[in-house]
Amino acid sequence: MRLSEAVVQAAARVEADQAIAVLAPTSPAGTSRRLATLRQVELAGGRLGGRRVELLLQGQPRIGLVGPNGSGKSALLQLLAGRLQPSAGQCEVYVPVAYLDQGLGLLDPMRSAAAQLQDAAPGAPAHAQRLRLALLGLDQRHADLPTGQLSGGQRLKAALACALYRAQPAQLLLLDEPTNHLDLASVEAIESLLRSYQGALIVASHDAAFLQRLGLQQRL
Repeated sequence: MRLSEAVVQAAARVEADQAIAVLAPTSPAGTSRRLATLRQVELAGGRLGGRRVELLLQGQPRIGLVGPNGSGKSALLQLLAGRLQPSAGQCEVYVPVAYLDQGLGLLDPMRSAAAQLQDAAPGAPAHAQRLRLALLGLDQRHADLPTGQLSGGQRLKAALACALYRAQPAQLLLLDEPTNHLDLASVEAIESLLRSYQGALIVASHDAAFLQRLGLQQRL
């Protein structure tokens, strides 16, 4: 079977089943594996809601961050991603992290999902990467478009692929308001994707119904 035929068939299966599958990165098993530790952490300007944060992440937690604007949800994600440094306390992260902000800054809007995924994992066979994109619902045509021309849901899938299928896959996935600006069909597709993901996950969202359907273990 030619590559193009395999990609078309994979995308067709996704469309027919309305189910998207994503594999968790290979990582040590067990609930004692430490992902990150925050000890009495503060951020300048009260960006964590003016409080000190103590947090231990271990195993494969699925956590929702809730609260009003200004309560520190995005700041906590940026802290874990290494985008912010604490003004007091200590933040240690022990595993590779992928942070998908609201603007999906991980993506270059001028380049295709296929090209960016190949750059993220240069040793991976191109046909395998294209099949992974197809199983996320990005067929060959969409995989070759500049990501700036894709829909919000398609761009989120492309960003997730680059995070999870890169040479050093993320073992802690951080998502900041992933359903913003998505239509209902795209939200449902992302829900399906995240439900099938078995790795460590922290999601900040104002959408209570979306969080409820993700099978979260904890809310902060």
